[in-house]
Amino acid sequence: MTPLRTATLPRPEPGAGYTLAIALMAPLSRGTVRLAGSVPGAAPVIDPRYYSHRRDVDTMVTGLRAARKLAAAPAFAPWRGTEAQPGAEVRTDDELRAYVLRSLRSFHHYAGTCRMGSDDDAVVDTDLRLRGMQGLRVVAASVMPTPVSAPTNATVYAIAERAADLVRA
Repeated sequence: MTPLRTATLPRPEPGAGYTLAIALMAPLSRGTVRLAGSVPGAAPVIDPRYYSHRRDVDTMVTGLRAARKLAAAPAFAPWRGTEAQPGAEVRTDDELRAYVLRSLRSFHHYAGTCRMGSDDDAVVDTDLRLRGMQGLRVVAASVMPTPVSAPTNATVYAIAERAADLVRA
């Protein structure tokens, strides 16, 4: 798949109605963060690789179909107008996939860039110590081994509490 950027599709004018939104909470796609070179302070090369795993796109299509089914419920009838996005003309799975790919938005809850673990590939050990460095711990969403299925702030608070306990010990 080709690299994707977050979309800037036009949004409908505000007015009476409702919005149903879907979100991919357990993506299989994984991005990368790499050094751009050996110059200190150079910006890293970041490739989020959104939707690089086919299941992520298929999951979003399933979510769109579920949102449409929910929106068709009789309880929503008093507020129902026309579907703004992706639009009633977008019906087939291929059309829905194309919409998903062109309408990408991110919650920007990146995690796992220096994951914690006990294996040789882990950057941080289970006590949050940066491997190969003395006296340095990493306390951030970057240590999460996999993305959490929610906004990251509560998980980061838990990591910070654990770090405080480790430093106090």
